[in-house]
Amino acid sequence: MRTKQFLFLLFFIAVALCVSVSPLGVKIVKGNKLFDSVFSESLGVLPVQSAGRVMPMSSASADILKTVSGKSTIKIDGKKISSTQWLWLLCANAEKMSNLPVLRTDNRKLQELLKATGRYVTYEAVALKNEVIYQGAQNKEGGAYAKACNEILNASHIFALASNSLCVKYPHEKTFSEFLKNWNVAVSSATEELKLASELKREPNSEKLIVASEYLKFLRELAEYENHYNNEILKTIPINDGFTTPVQILLDRTSPELSVKILTEYSMLADALNLGDFQEAKNRMSEIFKIYESSKNVNLFRIKVEHIFNSVDPFFSALLLFGMAFVLFGLSAFKKDVFSLPASVCLLVGSVVYVLAILVRVYIQMRPPVTNFYSSVVFTGAVASAFGLVMYLKKGSVLSALSASFVGMLSLLVAINLPHSGDTMGMMRAVLNSNFWLSTHVMTIMIGYCGLFLAGFGASFRLVANLFSKKNFGIETSKTADGIYVLLCVCLLFTFMGTMLGGIWADMSWGRFWGWDPKENGALMIVLWTSATIHCKALKVCNDRFFLVLTALGNIVVAWAWFGVNLLGVGLHSYGFIDGGWGWFFVYIILQILVAPLGFVVYKDTGVNLKDR
Repeated sequence: MRTKQFLFLLFFIAVALCVSVSPLGVKIVKGNKLFDSVFSESLGVLPVQSAGRVMPMSSASADILKTVSGKSTIKIDGKKISSTQWLWLLCANAEKMSNLPVLRTDNRKLQELLKATGRYVTYEAVALKNEVIYQGAQNKEGGAYAKACNEILNASHIFALASNSLCVKYPHEKTFSEFLKNWNVAVSSATEELKLASELKREPNSEKLIVASEYLKFLRELAEYENHYNNEILKTIPINDGFTTPVQILLDRTSPELSVKILTEYSMLADALNLGDFQEAKNRMSEIFKIYESSKNVNLFRIKVEHIFNSVDPFFSALLLFGMAFVLFGLSAFKKDVFSLPASVCLLVGSVVYVLAILVRVYIQMRPPVTNFYSSVVFTGAVASAFGLVMYLKKGSVLSALSASFVGMLSLLVAINLPHSGDTMGMMRAVLNSNFWLSTHVMTIMIGYCGLFLAGFGASFRLVANLFSKKNFGIETSKTADGIYVLLCVCLLFTFMGTMLGGIWADMSWGRFWGWDPKENGALMIVLWTSATIHCKALKVCNDRFFLVLTALGNIVVAWAWFGVNLLGVGLHSYGFIDGGWGWFFVYIILQILVAPLGFVVYKDTGVNLKDR
């Protein structure tokens, strides 16, 4: 019997490890080596600058594709390709890519206007109806249609900017390399003519200036377009201590030799891709890496770490492991000896993967774990799952394990499905650009939030378990209430301290300690609700079952303070605003409210009744 259990355990350990590396395995097997190779040179590793931060092209391209289409991969001719490959193909053949349905809109009226067969429309269709869409976006009454028009216009601008992010070609030129050559010849010829005319004190020959003038007009129009959408552009060419765009390199005749070399290689690589010459593309890629290795301005090691992080996709692996753990712990209620150990393995491996992923993010950004709304969600889930795991290992409480796996799974589901968002790790907003306050106020209050969610779901699971229990659940309810009481006391300390530190930060940043901002009010609501719940238990105002009900309802207060006020889109905490999600938010609230009546469930005594204290 023990041998079978041991083999069963080994099997689940192997399964857990396989799940952990499954995204990496898929990338290695199905990924295109030229664009997506994980441990060797690939175009996805090339450094670029986006969102104010230097990152691998795989990160930047995924961010762009998510913004315009809501997903990080796309199908072309029935074949799924990565965001890196999509970006290179877009730059190499913008005309073809402009006629593929990539831009996403969920508005039916806008879909009909653009004659779309589904959610995705082509850039060309948007360009043809640009004036009509612009008028719809300017509608003073607003509404869903105006919002959708604004979103599709923004997506089309990002698409257009991305098409010139790696190389530039004049419309009538055949190749990118040909344009570079002709541009240099035209500029040199025009410069010589102007110099000669100045020396001979005559008017320059306009025929020798017209080609350079046309090229210059074209490039200046692109530069003006880039300057208008400066926050959206992808900078791919290294220059001094930063990055810039191909257009700026061409306009600046004093650009460093390194920058000119990179642009030349990018242009030749795009030409090779356009011709389908992948061997030449690989050769050009090798030359690009040689150029970067000779330069000390870019930390290629950190770039490669982030590229591997993108390929491994540890958050998705952790999501699968937490889901398996939750199901197995549920089954362990019926056959503990069979499912308990495998469930523990999945929870342990999932928590380790989750925490390691957070630490890698910290290394990549060189910032504390919480820097934006996405990171606050994953950080809270990681800490909650780790706390729950420790409680499970220490006390053997299956309820703690269930709560840990559920909170971990739920946090990752929320993070992955944030509207048109993802793990972009962009530059901090000015008000957030402080490692000290991010490490004190934000992390302190987030630890409080994660503990409150853990307590709330633990209380909910206990109340649901009481409903199906055939035994006297009074003692178990009492034990759960005692454990949650201690957890709430710790959470109250963190949330109160975090709120006070936030007030000090607000006084330094905005000139006032408290301003009744929606986010501040939400933090105060959490402190008051948690305090009231703790006092109800301490003063014996209610029994243990209703104490658990109050704790479960506290999840609504925390969710409102964290998510709800961000959905409102008002207040000074604009860096946390999100669009969409009201429907799921209210579903969550309704589910939590449905837990409340379970506080009235009592054990029907057929013998000795152990009452709740």
